[in-house]
Amino acid sequence: MKRTLPLVLALSLSAVAVGQSTDHSFLSIDEVPNSLRVLDAPPTERSARFAYDQYRYFWGRALRETPRGQMAYEDCDSSPRGICRAFSGAMGVTLGEEQTPEIYNLLRFVCDDAGWYGTDHAKNHYMRTRPFVYFGEGTCQPADEEALAKNGSYPSGHTAGGYAAALLLCEINPDNQDTLLRRGMAIGESRVICGYHWQSDVDAGMLVAAGVVARLHASDAFAAQMARAKQEFARLRRAGKVKHVSVQAR
Repeated sequence: MKRTLPLVLALSLSAVAVGQSTDHSFLSIDEVPNSLRVLDAPPTERSARFAYDQYRYFWGRALRETPRGQMAYEDCDSSPRGICRAFSGAMGVTLGEEQTPEIYNLLRFVCDDAGWYGTDHAKNHYMRTRPFVYFGEGTCQPADEEALAKNGSYPSGHTAGGYAAALLLCEINPDNQDTLLRRGMAIGESRVICGYHWQSDVDAGMLVAAGVVARLHASDAFAAQMARAKQEFARLRRAGKVKHVSVQAR
């Protein structure tokens, strides 16, 4: 299995420090819901929830050398291009900076709003040990291990960014909403498979995503970009370039 994707860290530390939005976000860190106030503390080691976290870790580890493991490895790329690649199939049209620039810009901003700013307060407070560090084992993406070992595990920023993208793409293409939501959930599941996050990190990341998306709807800049993204998608649909993608029940 190839192991060549770089770690993507889309952030502006100076902007985070002063609580300002950046050219990669619609909101500032002070405008997103505060994850430390919203979320419960991560599970303690003697809790039933942590026992489930451990069960899910071993479940995921067993899948790494399978096609699902390859998908999990590819999902490590949380850059805008990676997110576009992940959702193109579920969206029914190829997403990307050249093919769908307005949707690309929407996702480019939202991934920072949810995946970085939305999780920052709780991550920095709890500094939860990631599962690959806890067990002293490798992951499906060794190139990321050194950096992420120093970064808090709870909640999952990859999950928050990916699931926020899924929620917004459902607004743009409601006909494919079931497939898009499943794909968004799979991004979180991929973090468990790779050994970077506990299941409870992923669950919390999805809650962060929902809160950030709700807050985004109070942003004029977001509303304007969403309108442009919907118009772009409508043009693609009229041109017959959008496929309906159905999904079977789980």
